[in-house]
Amino acid sequence: MLVRLLYVSKEIAEQPSKFAESNLEKFRKSNQANEITGVLCSGEGVFLQVLEGERSAVNKLYVDICKDQRHIDIELLHFEEVTERAFYAWSMDHIPVSTLYEMIKIQNPEFDPYLSSGKLALKCVIDYLRLNDEPK
Repeated sequence: MLVRLLYVSKEIAEQPSKFAESNLEKFRKSNQANEITGVLCSGEGVFLQVLEGERSAVNKLYVDICKDQRHIDIELLHFEEVTERAFYAWSMDHIPVSTLYEMIKIQNPEFDPYLSSGKLALKCVIDYLRLNDEPK
């Protein structure tokens, strides 16, 4: 069963780091091995991530993420069964969160991932990638 999961979290460091960007290749290899696709939006101390794959693989990864001490305030924003992947070409793409927020805030000036609809955030990520990105 194929699923899609979206979560948000905050980086625990007082000064946001380049952790996500510097580990993307490692994430991509691990995701490929587990047939997980998706996108990681990070920056400004926030992680917003979409994961797609078989339910057990996505759930296992999400549990590992929840145990990761590098971030806090992890909230599941959206979870659904899907018939096909939206991120089939991306083992793990990366979007700077400031770039995504610029797009979202054009239509939703008060956007806060902790207070907004998970479906809205997911739609914005998908729309952004369709307009601006090449698969990685």
